[in-house]
Amino acid sequence: MLRSSALLFVAMLGISWLPATPSRAEIKVIGGPLRTTGDFDLEKKTRRSLSGVACAVVVDGKHICLVAFDEGAEARTIAINETEYEVRKKSIDLGPDDSEMDAEAVAADGAFYYVSGSHADKRDPCQVNEGSHRLVRIAYDPATGLPLRKSNGKLKDLEDGFDITKVLSDDLRGSVGKCLGSKEGGFDIEGMAAYDGRLYFGLRGPTARDETAAGSGAIAYVFEAGTSPSLVTQGNARDPFRIRVARGRAIRDMASVDGGILLLLGPDDDNRDVGWSIALWKVDEEADRKAPVNTTDLGPLDLSEAKRAQCDKEVKPEGMAVLTSHAEGSVEVYRLAIFSDGMCDGGPVIVDAILSAD
Repeated sequence: MLRSSALLFVAMLGISWLPATPSRAEIKVIGGPLRTTGDFDLEKKTRRSLSGVACAVVVDGKHICLVAFDEGAEARTIAINETEYEVRKKSIDLGPDDSEMDAEAVAADGAFYYVSGSHADKRDPCQVNEGSHRLVRIAYDPATGLPLRKSNGKLKDLEDGFDITKVLSDDLRGSVGKCLGSKEGGFDIEGMAAYDGRLYFGLRGPTARDETAAGSGAIAYVFEAGTSPSLVTQGNARDPFRIRVARGRAIRDMASVDGGILLLLGPDDDNRDVGWSIALWKVDEEADRKAPVNTTDLGPLDLSEAKRAQCDKEVKPEGMAVLTSHAEGSVEVYRLAIFSDGMCDGGPVIVDAILSAD
């Protein structure tokens, strides 16, 4: 049962959060938080730590997706559409039972899921966490979206041989192993997208001030890596993309769409009270390396009233899945499921991010 404020939240969908004046981009809340069916079979703390999601295929009208948690070293699959949300209890083992992978990002291409640890030190106190320095690739069945398994139930094709520090620029490599926040400039992966045959990783830290003449905000970093360990070598290292964001914000998740990557933006490691927004990065591989990248702002994302009774503690959007993308005349509509760390099972809210043509 949802508490009264959440009931009001649902009742006001579509009107309370619309911009007061027309704009070329806006975000409309369509529904949610969706009621959960099924069971992750996880303790409550882990259920409240969903931090990455990627959807591979559609089966019987529902997107089959892999979700990861920043507690422990397990993943799960879900089935979701605009009105239904089913979670599955079958464990996808990502490592030793006592390890802390701190999984923060999930991506999917036509054959594999990818799960990335944060590659960050622990926050409080600042301690090295070797378990977070991992990128795992899992093959899935294209007919079902479920990970392929052997007859004994173990994952059939799990690749754990990536070392993404090999493709980092010198500056970013120097941030690995430092404490989070601008004082130390620690390294922290929070988002990942599979786009145009490559993996793109978005950082929450470090960020930098935008020192250009037009700069009034901050720079968030995105770097690339290949989709197999043999492609993740120092010979393939390139300078990162520099993404212009509002001051105090950084990348919290990413999702690929035709022609670009959607960015879920939220607080960096110093500004916990900064809000969230969504932006579209129209990727131009060559031009975007020459100067800081200007993205298209799709609007603020305010889910502060989405918290439900009993299990939920706080609303921190950290996962974004694309359900559909379609054109309505000169308007592009991205229907998204937004998942929050701090809410049981991610508490997905369905939104439309709407972009009018230039």
